[in-house]
Amino acid sequence: MRRLAAPHYDARVRILGVAVCVLVGCGGGNAADDADAPTDQVDDASDDSDDDPPLPDAPVDAPAMWSSTPDCTATDIYATPTLPPLTPDQRGAIVGCTLGTRLDPAAVQTAMSDDGAEGVVAQTGAQTIKLAYRTVRSDGTATVSTATAYLPLEPRALPAPVVLVGRSTSGLADSCALSRDEVPGANYILPFAARGFIVISPDFAGLGNDGAHAYLDNHEAAAQLFDAHRALEKLLPAGTVGASVGAVGYSQGGGVVLSAQGLEQELTGARTLKGIVAIAPEWPISSRSFGYEDVLRNPDRITALAGLAPPTVTVLRHYGFLANRVGEAEAGASFPASERDDLIDQINSLCTIPLGGALNAMQRHLRDLVDPAFRDQVLACIDGTPGCAGLGQEFHAWMESDYVTADPTGARVLIVQGLADQVMTAAGEAACDVAKLRAEGVEPQLCVDTIATHDSVLERRIEDVVAWIEAIATDQPAPTCGSQALPACDR
Repeated sequence: MRRLAAPHYDARVRILGVAVCVLVGCGGGNAADDADAPTDQVDDASDDSDDDPPLPDAPVDAPAMWSSTPDCTATDIYATPTLPPLTPDQRGAIVGCTLGTRLDPAAVQTAMSDDGAEGVVAQTGAQTIKLAYRTVRSDGTATVSTATAYLPLEPRALPAPVVLVGRSTSGLADSCALSRDEVPGANYILPFAARGFIVISPDFAGLGNDGAHAYLDNHEAAAQLFDAHRALEKLLPAGTVGASVGAVGYSQGGGVVLSAQGLEQELTGARTLKGIVAIAPEWPISSRSFGYEDVLRNPDRITALAGLAPPTVTVLRHYGFLANRVGEAEAGASFPASERDDLIDQINSLCTIPLGGALNAMQRHLRDLVDPAFRDQVLACIDGTPGCAGLGQEFHAWMESDYVTADPTGARVLIVQGLADQVMTAAGEAACDVAKLRAEGVEPQLCVDTIATHDSVLERRIEDVVAWIEAIATDQPAPTCGSQALPACDR
């Protein structure tokens, strides 16, 4: 497997990194079930064995000193205190933070290798920070998101460039928040810190803390992703945090960063992102995304035969919308009355993989997942027939309004997809995303792995993703990887 060549660090940055190594502290976290954590171990016989050329010297163009540790003393970032009204300048304000595990370069390499990212060579250690910051829901309501940040002990430049990372689906139960892991995302978040970037990955509001996560809300997730950068600026000394140059997302996070590409100018007033990478993306772009219409139109189908994603995605999406837009008392209103209590309990206690198993075992048919009246209302809205009313109409109106148009003048896009993916299939999702991007004036670069599954695509391609972000961030030619051919969109 190809390993990334070492970048050349400026000596001044190397010296400043030593100061951080002396000053940072240690802490810990709780492991949580990661729904999309890779499990397959597949060797890529087709990988290019040529070493990447070394990166050019990273410039140091600011006098700020990377030598102070954030004053993080919170004992529970998931408990939200009473806060004053949110003003625009308070977006990203730190509610609380705690120092997590400090990893020297060897420990970073071990953590990445143990999680399938051994192709990325660690060039620095990292300090883990768990934090909570102020942000907004998609309707403008003030809220708080928790997140994990990795601060490189030896940044590649000062101000240190930032990579924003959209996490994969983990469920809606508080215990499923990725930041509860001791070393979250060792195979797709930590690798960027290992190469000298500051990296931050939000849990998104309501996952782990107060409220409910608005699952697959494009606008909300993009806003909270950009507010994570604002949180870094408020967390660290002035002049040390550079621009967000890259955004990378896996599965649900892939959809988040594709939305961020289209919304960056609207949400931030600027375009600093140079490249975004969507890995096996779950991007809501139509009522047919993730088999949603199929779930509604085939109530008698056995749940276990409806695919790996559609049943779980459907119940999480309905619950998240109703909890946030109608009220938590109505969060289960889209579920059949006979199954409502069980489904609410499953959603609030199980992470994605066990939730999918529970749905297959306890809600045996798709009709057990969706209330008949709600189903008929949504389908009437989709079909333009009488009956489009009630909560179904509210959900459909939100779903249609939440699709994001790509920005032809925004960040470059790389789509990474495995052809053996049975969760976010190449023909059913990635190919349709690519068709939408092209129709809206964005020509994405493709990295298609002919044998990668949803689980194995990270371990097979994360080093290519890191190399691509490094090249784009330093205005170098973008490397290629895998095949550049996807099947046609089949929906």
